[in-house]
Amino acid sequence: MRKRAFPIFFTIATVTSSHALALTQPDGTTIPVGNGLQDMFNGRGENINALTDAATTPETFIPSCGLTFTVLQRNAGYQNSFGWYNVTGQPPTQADLHEFLLCTDGVGTTKVLDIKNDPNYLGGEIGFFEGVGNCASPGNYINIFYSQKAYNPDGNQQNPFVHLLIYNSTATPNAFYFGWEDLLSGGDNDFDDLTTFVTGITCAGGGGPCNTGNSGICADGTMQCQSGVLSCVQSNQPAAEKCDGLDNDCNAVVDDGDLCEAGKVCDKGTCVPKCNGGEFVCGQGEVCNANGLCVDIKCAAVTCESGQKCKEGNCVGPCDGVVCPHGQVCRVGVCVDPCAAITCDSGQVCVNGVCTDDCNCVKCAAGNTCQPDGRCLNDACIGISCNAGEYCDANGACQDACTGAVCPEGQICMMGQCIDDPNPGSGGSGQGGNFVGAGGNFVGAGGMEMTGGMGGLGGMGGMGGVGANAATGGNGVGSGSTCGCHVIGDEQSGKTGFLVLLASAAALAHGRRRRR
Repeated sequence: MRKRAFPIFFTIATVTSSHALALTQPDGTTIPVGNGLQDMFNGRGENINALTDAATTPETFIPSCGLTFTVLQRNAGYQNSFGWYNVTGQPPTQADLHEFLLCTDGVGTTKVLDIKNDPNYLGGEIGFFEGVGNCASPGNYINIFYSQKAYNPDGNQQNPFVHLLIYNSTATPNAFYFGWEDLLSGGDNDFDDLTTFVTGITCAGGGGPCNTGNSGICADGTMQCQSGVLSCVQSNQPAAEKCDGLDNDCNAVVDDGDLCEAGKVCDKGTCVPKCNGGEFVCGQGEVCNANGLCVDIKCAAVTCESGQKCKEGNCVGPCDGVVCPHGQVCRVGVCVDPCAAITCDSGQVCVNGVCTDDCNCVKCAAGNTCQPDGRCLNDACIGISCNAGEYCDANGACQDACTGAVCPEGQICMMGQCIDDPNPGSGGSGQGGNFVGAGGNFVGAGGMEMTGGMGGLGGMGGMGGVGANAATGGNGVGSGSTCGCHVIGDEQSGKTGFLVLLASAAALAHGRRRRR
């Protein structure tokens, strides 16, 4: 017999969803045997199937405040006791077996466990045990069965025998049933030797990644405990589609629509120029592929997994190299507040994307004070009011949340947020000659073919105007190229002779018009 006092949970499908098949013991016995548990569930108005809703995990738990345990059934020949122990990674010692429900506590007994004020509690996870032995003391138990199956006397095999079944209540939020079996090798497998009903507990295991089943970036989710059940909460909302190898608008199609500037198409998450039939020569470091597109020669033969794209010959993910502003995390190429989509149960607050007990239950660390919203605040920040886009650091000073941030491609950090660059790759004016830079007749004002804006007709990006700083394109990839499908950066500068530019100007303008 056993009983369960407890707190927060660790797994997901264990307590949250029905199993497609009933559980079995190593000898093939389907559990539970008999109708003891099912009759009890029916009598309490629960929509629970004792066979298909049974779970064996989590095995360890995180204590919460004010846990209430009620004894519902005692159908064992032994008078068993129940208690808890600290999870240390090793089998618990006798000194760490703390009885909670005594062998004399009969059906209808209700007890409250305030483990966080128990001096024996080490502050981490706990497990539970059932002491079998006719009211024996911990040192004289006949057998001890643990919530961690590997420590059971019949648990020394790859598929240990089950001695505890867990059920999520369908009638009461944040409540669970625990059914114990107290005989070696499963005994009669009825799991009603000791049945307890536990209220005031929440799941552990929140904060982990999960798949919502939606398309694109909307598939990314975070496990959260809501109403006592672990569920997958969507992390990102649909956004405008852009050429980045992702399904931003969550319509199940990657990079769909007209996403690039004139003369370019979206190919594997990158806007690239065309080179139809060799009519236009690709720039340095590029090659015209079989689809008639100028691509990075290092990426021409590279095929990346879904959600990745090739850069410099390497497949990179949407969050690779991203450093989000303070207090945010990168999820599928988007910097987000990890708590933005999270709704916690009463008595809990969201911290770093995980619902935890508020500070009225869990004491704040030294140097922090519990606030009315249930969160702990650094004492140095009490009374400090920072401007938008700032945060209070450990010394009580307001800091720019954008400091050190490296936003996802195509974004800049402003006011503590990564936002789409309103002028991507404009690169300044280029300050070129008559034909180049500063919005010349056919070459853009420092715009860049690779990623930048398209000044004038050409958007070739400050094509190396005579004696100017035309080769640099600000935030763009490069400028100063004389090729209609590539911008090389500083490789071609204002040193290019004016006469050469003049001689090629008409041909370039004509060619670019045809490409668009």
